[in-house]
Amino acid sequence: MERSKAEARGQAQKLAADAQREGKELLERRREASAEAAAKAMEEARQRAGQRREEILAQARQDCEALRAEAGKRMDGAVRAILEKVVES
Repeated sequence: MERSKAEARGQAQKLAADAQREGKELLERRREASAEAAAKAMEEARQRAGQRREEILAQARQDCEALRAEAGKRMDGAVRAILEKVVES
């Protein structure tokens, strides 16, 4: 009877130790998978941010060119108006 109890305790301890080891291994695999997924998500976010940055810069360049073109169109009129005021003085 005592020997059966000792064997049962030994088996229970072995089962518990195996379960704990397997749990730790599973946890480590999940951590690694989670870290890989987070790294992948960060890289995708960086790529999207880079693309968006390029889109914004391209639009800003277009806006600047449009402003320069508009200013160039108005420059002759501004020069004439200034010259007229200088001549009138």
